[in-house]
Amino acid sequence: MFVEKLAVLLETDGMPRVAGRLFGLLLVSAEPRSLDELAKQLGLSKASISINARLLEEKGLVERVGRQADRRDYYGIAEDILERTLEQRIAKIRRFQQSIAEARNTCLIEHAIVRTRLENLDTAHNHLIEATARALDDWRAHRKRRTPSTSRSR
Repeated sequence: MFVEKLAVLLETDGMPRVAGRLFGLLLVSAEPRSLDELAKQLGLSKASISINARLLEEKGLVERVGRQADRRDYYGIAEDILERTLEQRIAKIRRFQQSIAEARNTCLIEHAIVRTRLENLDTAHNHLIEATARALDDWRAHRKRRTPSTSRSR
């Protein structure tokens, strides 16, 4: 099942499995869902869903949505999820690259093989940042060209 596969995949990235299951279910849901609906569908407690929904919301993967004349909170996939995840990846790569740069600048590196390894990592991460930033720019340009009728409304 897709939801479980996604849960396992996100778990390897440090997310709780419940958050992965919740994200997977919301990803294939056309409309935002209430905590009650999500708990029932996933066979989990409402408290567990609530905690993990807030975690996903903090990470910018889901959004809390209100409905008129309904006091319950609903959660759905963020409209700009691709942009948010690419921005997060760029930030993560930059943090790693900064650590490498710090090591290159502050550590006494006597062996050429170590210097070369760190230089290669720095260069590779530079390329990753540039390529991901280009992909993000391309995606943003693509979104602007889309007609309003193809974008989802809530």
